[in-house]
Amino acid sequence: MRFRPRRSHGVGEGEGLPLTSLIDVVFLLLVFFMVTSDFSAPERRLASAAQLEGGGAPSALQPQVVTVEVRGGGVVYTIGEHAVASRNELVEILRRLPTEQGLAVRVRDDVPLMYAAAALQAATDAGFERRSYVPATR
Repeated sequence: MRFRPRRSHGVGEGEGLPLTSLIDVVFLLLVFFMVTSDFSAPERRLASAAQLEGGGAPSALQPQVVTVEVRGGGVVYTIGEHAVASRNELVEILRRLPTEQGLAVRVRDDVPLMYAAAALQAATDAGFERRSYVPATR
């Protein structure tokens, strides 16, 4: 009687694991996790722009807004209760304000562009590093 050697259903000599499929799966998982990961800092670690030097919260966040509008045939710069007609007077008023918060320049539709630019330049001259231009409609 001759017995034939049984062939195993597992890995035999000369046979190997099909690694191509495994490499494809690992590569797809790597790409998936890279695409879905968030590498930015969590919001709780970001510095707030509304902090004071003492570390406390500000009591009242009053926006600093210069409004440029045409009144009585001339252009008027208004900030709070102060209304001035010249850029130099505006610079003097702005120098008395805190510059850390920044300044918004709101310009009405009927104001010529040179007066909007003059208000932004006055903010620069007064030491404001953060300035915003905001077009305003009536």
